[in-house]
Formats: sequence, C-alpha cells, structure tokens
Amino acid sequence: MGARGPKPGQYSMRMTPKGSPAANKGASRYKSGAPDRPKHLGKAARKVWDRTVKEMDAAGALAVADRDVLAVYCVAVADLEALSAEIERDGLMIDIPTFDRNGRPTGATNRKPHPGLKWRADLMNKVRQYAETLGLTPAARSRAGAAPEAAPTAATNKIIALRDRIAALRADD
Repeated sequence: MGARGPKPGQYSMRMTPKGSPAANKGASRYKSGAPDRPKHLGKAARKVWDRTVKEMDAAGALAVADRDVLAVYCVAVADLEALSAEIERDGLMIDIPTFDRNGRPTGATNRKPHPGLKWRADLMNKVRQYAETLGLTPAARSRAGAAPEAAPTAATNKIIALRDRIAALRADD
C-alpha cells in the first residue's frame, strides 16, 4: 500500500506578485471611511447602522465597500431585536386553541413553544455570521491583529507589579 497524501512538491507555494494587495502586508485597496447609510433601512435598522458605523469608524475598520454587508447586518439585528421583544411580550410558551375533527373549536388549549423561538435562533446565527464577516466579534478582531484598547498596567494587575518589582531587585544586584 502506497503512502497517502499528495506527492512531495506537488503543491509548492508561489511567490506573491509585487503589485498584489497581499504583498502590501494588509493594505486595503478599498477606500476607507464610513459609507453612506442606505435609504431603504427601517427606523430600527438605522439606529443599529448609526451605532455600528460609529464604533467601526472609530476603530478604523470600515471601508466604503462594506456598505451592503453592513446594511444586511443592521437589518438582521433590527429584526432580531423586534422578534425578541415579541417573544418577551408573548412568553416562551403560547396557548393554541384545539379543534375537533370537523374544525370546530373545542374550547381547550394546548401549550406550545413560541413559533418565534426557531426564527430567533436562525436570526442569531445570521447576526453572528455577519458580525464575524465585519470583524465585530472578539475572535474576528484577534485574528485581524487588532490590539486591545489598553494594556494592563502594574497598578491594575498584581502579577505585572510583582514582575516589575523582581526586575527592579535584579537590576540593583
């Protein structure tokens, strides 16, 4: 039986062309800055747009080309918020009237899970996927190499303070 996998050297790496964006070490070929808000967004989606664009623009993680993906993200978040409010109002379980075999109401009810729960789970997955695409999740930011806002200092971290004291004692020797 032969060895498994590709033959040695079959998938050799090629050099990156000088003019390609990959050769520019992360330099984007898209115009950076906040895109114009689409006119078709509803009131709730416009609020999501404003707060998201504000944060992304402050972080320098926004390009004009992100407009459409960002609009879809904002609509999904607005829909998720509206659906969650409806589920909160109606409760997780709802009463469904029962009918006899002739279609007449019997007067009894059955408790069933709210039908919006499945829709909300689907929306949560969509929002998570779009947030990942836009770099809005902690994992996406760490993969992109985004630095944390403030590094811990000796005043806030006892381990760093201890390390600094040990380094100072060793320097005195």
